[in-house]
Amino acid sequence: MKYGIFFGLFLLFNMGAAQAQNMPAASTPAGLMTTKFKVYGNCGMCEQRIEKAAKIKGVKTADWDVDTKILAITFNGKKVTPAKVHKAVAAVGHDTDMVKADDKTYAKLHACCQYDRAQ
Repeated sequence: MKYGIFFGLFLLFNMGAAQAQNMPAASTPAGLMTTKFKVYGNCGMCEQRIEKAAKIKGVKTADWDVDTKILAITFNGKKVTPAKVHKAVAAVGHDTDMVKADDKTYAKLHACCQYDRAQ
């Protein structure tokens, strides 16, 4: 009887492992990392601009929170570094905690998007 239970569990485990191997590669988190950092902005327009700018090649997801000013990204560390994402976001006018946006680019932001800049 006890061998029957072990045999049943063995079969069940092996069936689950075989199904897991058939999953598409895109659904597996292999090689993906997540990080968060501060990005300055004020509103929903900022959110759209920041998230779009952050989704460079190698970034799977980008989510900016208007209240906390935190951008969370999930990315492939073999394709992109967080520093590149900082630069991409700053290039559209939003300061990060590592990279300051160009003054001319910042000045072109809509009035409601022009946040208080640190000196």
